[in-house]
Amino acid sequence: MANREFNLDKFTTPEISALQTAEELREQLEATQGAEIRTQLAQIFDESTFVEIGAYVKRSFSDYVKTEKMDELEGVICGYGAIDGKLAFVFAEDAARLGGAIDDRHAKKITDLYQLAVKNGAPVIGIFNSTGADIFCGASSLAAYGKIIKAVNDASGVIPQIAYVAGKCLGTAATIAAMFDFVIKADGADFYVTAPSLTGAENAQADKISYVGDGAQCAGFIRSLVAFLPENAAVGADVGECADNLNRMVGDLDFGGDALSMIATIADNGVYYEIGKDTAPALSTVFTTFGGVKCGVVATSFAKNEGRLTAAAAKKAADFVSFCDLFSIPVVTLVDSLGLATDAENEKAFADALARLAVAYASSENAKVTVIAGHAIGASFVLLGSKALGADIVYATDDSEIGALAADSGVAFAWNRYVTEETKRETLAEAWKASVASPVAAAATGEIDDIISVNELRARICSSLLMLSAKGKHLAL
Repeated sequence: MANREFNLDKFTTPEISALQTAEELREQLEATQGAEIRTQLAQIFDESTFVEIGAYVKRSFSDYVKTEKMDELEGVICGYGAIDGKLAFVFAEDAARLGGAIDDRHAKKITDLYQLAVKNGAPVIGIFNSTGADIFCGASSLAAYGKIIKAVNDASGVIPQIAYVAGKCLGTAATIAAMFDFVIKADGADFYVTAPSLTGAENAQADKISYVGDGAQCAGFIRSLVAFLPENAAVGADVGECADNLNRMVGDLDFGGDALSMIATIADNGVYYEIGKDTAPALSTVFTTFGGVKCGVVATSFAKNEGRLTAAAAKKAADFVSFCDLFSIPVVTLVDSLGLATDAENEKAFADALARLAVAYASSENAKVTVIAGHAIGASFVLLGSKALGADIVYATDDSEIGALAADSGVAFAWNRYVTEETKRETLAEAWKASVASPVAAAATGEIDDIISVNELRARICSSLLMLSAKGKHLAL
């Protein structure tokens, strides 16, 4: 209470205060708005399209206290504009205004913005940079967090939400940002619930982060996301003109077990946007287009721990598939995995994480195409987009290995007695791959729709996605 004192005179002494003129308000707005926030907004929105709303809302200091900051404008800037010609809304906490401290009017500006965004079916970008709640506002500042949480929750699955951690995002604010569909983090920004100095855990929330970069890179990634994603859940899958050759053959390439190299080769013009690359790197989640159809890709890389699923990878894939389903974005799954990672740390979280992955695929109603492009052993065959979990089309490359056990393990378990000096273990392993674990055997059961060459990988994926582009759009007969 150092700079605030009770003022009861106003209840006994009538006083009329002159209001600021519009010109004075504009001058105050320009003078108090931080240069950093202006730069961020200019980088994100198309030139000269950003329009601020609620620009002159002032902080909600109590009528009973006086402070030199009585006329301070609220610490969050709200508005709308165009990103690649598409409508988008933003709230941006401005650290230049009392550290962007949160109070009830801060929350009201954000919740009002959400009402507009949902009514207009347009995405929301939240720029987080606040020192936290205004402690002098007591319970009302704490309730402000709750009101923002409710607005974010009510919009979940209705419109895309992108959190940009540009500065400080601490405590409950970090919880709010984690509720968004994507979290973009600027280099050096603080994103934690409890300070690492107290917990000893650096980057503890890393698995929630979709992208990290400098200011310009983060703004560019946000622009790419907004341009790629549907404006809202009612829009459905986006099928545009294909800027590449639909029937382009890729050759009999060896991608070295690297999923991103495969995606770069088979996607339209090799363009893709990776989400969460620093989390569970053996499994990649990517947005790209095939034949002009915008889609999400879940892909395992055999070169990274034999593509084995970890608990973090399962959670990453589950969240991604669930988001794509909410917004009717098709999912392509590229499988090259020997199954599950086997270690004590993963075992602690496996049951829940794998259940989430199973539910994500089994409950999703969007178009789903799966390609086994190498190995699909054990749980990786079942959980990563199998027909049993609802995939519409499943392909396998002609040299793929599919089975409950990898060939070496299968031989050790079932054919070990046949190993002799004349019949080497390696020979039996090759026989296992050619019979028990062959794509032909899987196709005979109906779990594989076709066996294809790597050369035709792109063409077959494009064809399947275009065929499935009307999925869910039932015709009245």
